[in-house]
Amino acid sequence: MNFRDSARPAEISGTSATGLWRGTSRTDRDGARRERLLEAALKLYGTLGFRGTSIQALCHESGVSSRSFYELFPARRSDAQQESLSAQESLLEQLYIVLNEEIGEAMTSLTIPAESDLLDTTVRIVSAALMPMLADERKARVLEIEAVGVNESLEARRRETMRMLAAAVDVAFTRVASTFDLSLPGASPRCDDGGLTSLIIVGGITEALVQRVHTPVPERMPTADFLMHVSKVALRAYGAGPDMVAGSA
Repeated sequence: MNFRDSARPAEISGTSATGLWRGTSRTDRDGARRERLLEAALKLYGTLGFRGTSIQALCHESGVSSRSFYELFPARRSDAQQESLSAQESLLEQLYIVLNEEIGEAMTSLTIPAESDLLDTTVRIVSAALMPMLADERKARVLEIEAVGVNESLEARRRETMRMLAAAVDVAFTRVASTFDLSLPGASPRCDDGGLTSLIIVGGITEALVQRVHTPVPERMPTADFLMHVSKVALRAYGAGPDMVAGSA
């Protein structure tokens, strides 16, 4: 994954170019350091855990000096939550943003073949959202375990992310209901449920993913079966009957 593509100039201190050093601008050097730090954070937070990782370990893994670390991810005060965030918390928050952007891009770029049936379509939607985390479980651990309860600023961001994912689920299943003419009562999100159906689905899938990460690999069901089960549960939550979700295993 290319972390540099998600760089935001306002979030990098000291990025004004002051000339070239060995043919590289300060902006480019800072971008490369930032990318290496995010890659190191994914590796270490996703294996040792956020609280088990020191800044020294991050700098050693990334080959970035501690001075550059604090310049790129300075401790700061959250304006919204009125709390102080450490440099490591700033790094974790940015990693959380980047990983969620990857999932959003996967959902946005999803295409469904015209010949897909209801169950296959649903599996493709679920797979787009979950495969980045299933293919690299360090991402699942960072997003769903390590980022939980760190500070109120990140908790607020997590709640907003859940609402955004729930809205995306609503849009996806509204299209599914329309495409496959699911006219049964409850076959599409109720306009008066306040988004509860989609929030419950997203929350349930999140917990299922956490349980999977904590389950030893030999004891897990195959990834394809996991995606199939999640897809069938989601369809039933939206009111599709057993005959509609039977599909082909």
